[in-house]
Amino acid sequence: MAGLSLLLAACGAASADRGGDRIAGMVAETGRVDGPGFARLQHGMSAASLALAARFDPLPHTDFWGRPRAWTSLDLGKAPTLPFGKLSFADAALINAALPVDDAEFAPAKPFFLHASGAERDRAVLCMTQAVYYEAALEPLAGQQAVAQTVINRLRHPDFPKSVCGVVYEGSQLPIGCQFSFTCDGSLARPPIEPYWSRAKEVAEAALDGFVAKDIGPATHYHADYVFPRWGPEMVKIVQLGAHIFYRYPGPIGDPGVLAGRYAGGELKVSLAGPSAAAIAAAKAALAAGQITLADMTAAPAGVATTSPTGATRVAAVLPQAAPPVLQAPQPGDVVAGRRLPTKDEVARINAQLPAAEDDGPMATAGADQN
Repeated sequence: MAGLSLLLAACGAASADRGGDRIAGMVAETGRVDGPGFARLQHGMSAASLALAARFDPLPHTDFWGRPRAWTSLDLGKAPTLPFGKLSFADAALINAALPVDDAEFAPAKPFFLHASGAERDRAVLCMTQAVYYEAALEPLAGQQAVAQTVINRLRHPDFPKSVCGVVYEGSQLPIGCQFSFTCDGSLARPPIEPYWSRAKEVAEAALDGFVAKDIGPATHYHADYVFPRWGPEMVKIVQLGAHIFYRYPGPIGDPGVLAGRYAGGELKVSLAGPSAAAIAAAKAALAAGQITLADMTAAPAGVATTSPTGATRVAAVLPQAAPPVLQAPQPGDVVAGRRLPTKDEVARINAQLPAAEDDGPMATAGADQN
């Protein structure tokens, strides 16, 4: 504050209507400037003088246009990073708001009609109701309908299972890696509350009987506006409804025409059992210890996939049923997300068999998770 006050006083010296006595008085004030005193120092200063003084102020402040400070220095040889693990809810909301919205016109998804009966239909309705309730019980109606539409869009997309429960419970056996956070963070232990459960069931039944949430188009991902997942900037932001921001895949894979998959049934074959209470406690302990971040862990409220939707490797951890409260790193030979991790000897043999090639730039990592 004092540094900026001195600069303000110096800028005032250039003004013809300011005498030497007044400048001396302003300088004398710098040792005991408080809020009102600082306001007095700024009184009468032009916007240009204030901007000039602010440029040389060593303390943090926004620029002339009110934009927050970015990197203090930028090394063009390295990719800039964001402190995902240190973002407050407010900071995450600001960054999310800064991401541009895709203003391209797109056709709404086609109506979906669930061709199932008896126990199969009841199970599909249950899974969809759970998704709407645990992800969006307190959201406006449009937000709840959008969550249900996201489930249907995923069902039709080639990257996801072809049943309602298969989509909702994908990855739910691990406390990190589930696609819908409530399936692996212990939320299901809380019994539903009326009238929110009945409202969620109405939304679920309507979505499975032809209702289309047109606002989100081909969206297959969403997250709450108070978390900032690493995959957010890689996606195409469509709209925010309530606290949820909805995205589609970039490029042709995010075109509405891709949503052509057919419902395959098999709802009763999908396990609704999540990870053990010990595994959930271990993941939450790791979050509290800073070993993982809220952006990594789908236990965050209304979170979605921890995997990068454009192909980055899933954030994975193998937690046994009786795991201690720490995350164990995957080891060679372990099966993670359906794939076995090769050993060092296996990697060496594979590399030895590969022909030499010129370096044409970075290559995509083989076996990258596409969900």
